Amino acid sequence: MRIKMLTVFLLAALLLLTACGTKDFSFSGKSDHWQAELKVNQSSDFEKQDFVLKYTGDDADSVGNVEYAVESIDGFGRTGATLDKNGIIKDGNETDPSGRNISEDTEVTVTVMWDGQSETFDLKLQE
Repeated sequence: MRIKMLTVFLLAALLLLTACGTKDFSFSGKSDHWQAELKVNQSSDFEKQDFVLKYTGDDADSVGNVEYAVESIDGFGRTGATLDKNGIIKDGNETDPSGRNISEDTEVTVTVMWDGQSETFDLKLQE
């Protein structure tokens, strides 16, 4: 019985310590035809960035291939991406702790190119 209680206590303590070491924040913004959100999850071991780009125009079927760039400390992007049935593209980026991490003060800019058009907009920290 003591071993079970000790095991449960140690697992709970480990989960609590792990949760205390993480930091979550997000950026969002929009343009005439697009909206984007960048969610950031950081710990001492990694940084994960989840990016969602949504077409807000009238005819998502006409968009075709999309090229985009997320410019920040460690930017990323894609060419030849296509919208899902909801007009959304999902992407992400992971870095190890030795990389440069994004912070709440980081300037984040998104550039989207599709069907001969281009829009650039900033993402702002969500509070």
